Amino acid sequence: MFGKLEKLSLNQTLTSSRRTFKSMAILCARIVLLGLIVLVGAYALAYSRHPTEVAMRFQLEEIHYQGLVHLDRRALDALIDQSVSKNLMSVDLDRIRDLVESESWVREATVRRKLPNQLVIHIRERQAIALAAIDNELYVVDEGGVILDRPGPSHQSIDRPIVRGLMNAARENAQEENILRMQVYLRVVEELASHNRSISEVDVETPEQVAVFPTEDPIPIHLGDDDFLRRYETFMSQKDLYDRLKEEYGTIESVDVTYDNKIIFHTPQKKGTTVMAQTSNPL
Repeated sequence: MFGKLEKLSLNQTLTSSRRTFKSMAILCARIVLLGLIVLVGAYALAYSRHPTEVAMRFQLEEIHYQGLVHLDRRALDALIDQSVSKNLMSVDLDRIRDLVESESWVREATVRRKLPNQLVIHIRERQAIALAAIDNELYVVDEGGVILDRPGPSHQSIDRPIVRGLMNAARENAQEENILRMQVYLRVVEELASHNRSISEVDVETPEQVAVFPTEDPIPIHLGDDDFLRRYETFMSQKDLYDRLKEEYGTIESVDVTYDNKIIFHTPQKKGTTVMAQTSNPL
């Protein structure tokens, strides 16, 4: 009996402690809320009495950027300065984020106030991974095919083959299509990593029929949509035959390695000849 009474007393004590803690938490929340209301009221009162002084105190004076590598800080400053309120308390943070993210190099941006007169903008930039030939112009693009810049000295570290076949961004569904095509391109250059220095371009205009162009003799070598390394090495194994046919016909227009157990050399149409050779290893 005594044990039960002791347990009941302990439960009552715990229940009382919980109620006290809950009451204290509610009281603290009310105090914080009241403090915020007082602060906002004080700001409103001060602004109504001395609007110019208060506005000057919260006048945007400096923007701090984090994560900038390729973007021009001064250009971003000018873009924001021309487009948003100068009062830090009334500035639209979403508007600033949208402005910054409209820059091609920006993948994502977050913006916050730093009272009394500063903004802090964290930027995650896109990564330049390839040069792309689009509408007969050369551009730097990221892994989704987004155009970032024109090629320049800062992009000399990009040593992958040029990607061909990306759509102009103005065309319908260009973004979704270019993401798909760049995924295929990256698969190709990854599989052909040991040969990339001997390949000048990769054409992914038709992702199901990828073609690569050797640097020393830029004709399309059609590889299909899989087994890129094995198919390209099949072509390399028949290089002597290719050289003999080229000497005989003057030029070879394209090579097709998409079939099983054979490689096809397309000679100029006026010659009217297609040369087919068996391969030693099945594709």
